[in-house]
Amino acid sequence: MIDKDHCEDTDAQKTSVEPIDETADVTYDHVIKYTGLFGGVQGITMLASVVRNKIVSVLLGPSGLALINIYNTVVRFLNDSTNLGISFSAVKHLSELYEKGNREDIEDNVVTIRTWCLLTGLFGCLICMAFSPLISHLMLKDYAHTWAFLCLAPCVLMMAVTGGELAILKSLRRLKTVAVANVFCALAALLISAPIYIIFRAKGIVPSLLLINLAIMSVNLYFCNKIVRWKVDLRSRLHILKGMPMVKLGIAYILAGVFGQGAELVIRALLVSFGGDDGLDNVGFYQSGYSLAVSYASMVFIAIEADYFPRLAGACGHTKRMSNIINQQIEVCVLLTAPLLILLVMFMPIIVHVLYAKDFVAAEPMAVSASFYMFFRALTLPVAYLPLAKGDSRMYLLTEFICDVFMAFAIPLSFKFYGLVGAGFALSATGLLDFLIIHLLYRKAYQFTFSFRLVWFYILQFILLATSILTALADSGLMKWMVCAITFILSFFISVRILRRETKILNKLWTKIKGKLHRK
Repeated sequence: MIDKDHCEDTDAQKTSVEPIDETADVTYDHVIKYTGLFGGVQGITMLASVVRNKIVSVLLGPSGLALINIYNTVVRFLNDSTNLGISFSAVKHLSELYEKGNREDIEDNVVTIRTWCLLTGLFGCLICMAFSPLISHLMLKDYAHTWAFLCLAPCVLMMAVTGGELAILKSLRRLKTVAVANVFCALAALLISAPIYIIFRAKGIVPSLLLINLAIMSVNLYFCNKIVRWKVDLRSRLHILKGMPMVKLGIAYILAGVFGQGAELVIRALLVSFGGDDGLDNVGFYQSGYSLAVSYASMVFIAIEADYFPRLAGACGHTKRMSNIINQQIEVCVLLTAPLLILLVMFMPIIVHVLYAKDFVAAEPMAVSASFYMFFRALTLPVAYLPLAKGDSRMYLLTEFICDVFMAFAIPLSFKFYGLVGAGFALSATGLLDFLIIHLLYRKAYQFTFSFRLVWFYILQFILLATSILTALADSGLMKWMVCAITFILSFFISVRILRRETKILNKLWTKIKGKLHRK
């Protein structure tokens, strides 16, 4: 019932699972291919999100966007707090079985994963229902939203089930299926939410979130069921016991998620408190700035969890191969991220006006000053998965805790004294701290060797980005456009030159383009 081929095989029962060659090196072309695949999917997802945000910002304003964000943050926090990290730790566990090629073990462990996801989802749903009055009071300073949080409880269950199905698809390397499912989910979310917000305005927020999560769960169940048929066994003690190793690693991941979501909750609560009468609007501006600086630039990283982490988990027993995989991913992330960030800084005023209503212009300076965060993230994120691939939950938890605590205090305090620009620089400072901690600790703990092969490139790209950001914050006229244009051209030219040297993809693409031009 399971096959390893990335292309879809309708006759799954006739396929077999063969062991993977653990000594095989992954080329730049492979990394670029799947970064491009999931980056393109992320682009479609973002486009759908852009349309949704535009509708929300025009119809509901900053307070409506803030309310949606708070509801989503709470639901994600409860999901991260109760799912025991199964949706993530299952990727490591199932990936190892996949590399060994034992089909029966894989199918049996899929049942274990689904059973645990359903159980933890039901538990999270009950927790949300029980604590909905307290959540309403803590987040929005009243009990008026108790009914809303009560109605959103099923979203916690649906998110747990969705996480399990995605973990199965990623572990079995069905990356094209994951990409297609993500596209359907993005389109479904847009088609569901747009008419509801247009007709019901703020009253449609809760029904919209419920229907979106239901659609996302249904899409992932449909695609995953075609590969491994749906089966759970809630009464089986064997499956409960078999899931304990995943729970052990997952607890660290879930605690890290709790720290992260908890930090976001603290930030939003303090922004509401520091903002006085405009507190809820400030949350909306902060979320808009965060989305502009982080979410829309993260399309470069979307392939890391789907393709990179399963590969890293399979190579964690080979120190040299592990370091090569990590450094290769870092290089690709920076090559693609640096020009994109300069482009975003350059066109940020236009992007804000296109994506949001005119009231959201206050988010622009924060988005610009927070762009450093994504550059540091490109240097850090591939390494950050190392303790999870190694099964070292304590190290992962320690680094996440330090950065989340710093962020929870730095961003609100910076906002209090320096406004949204200060909040953006505080987020960038969090990225720098994360970079320093991870590279210093993991070098000693795991013998990870950072490649200095392209260190000149990293430094040069940082200087170009810093020049663009500081110019954009100081000047909004012709000088900004000239400086940003020059820095983008230089950044783009350097990245393309290195990519052409290291990969065959650009040369193949150029050959195809020339061939089509000659035919015409």
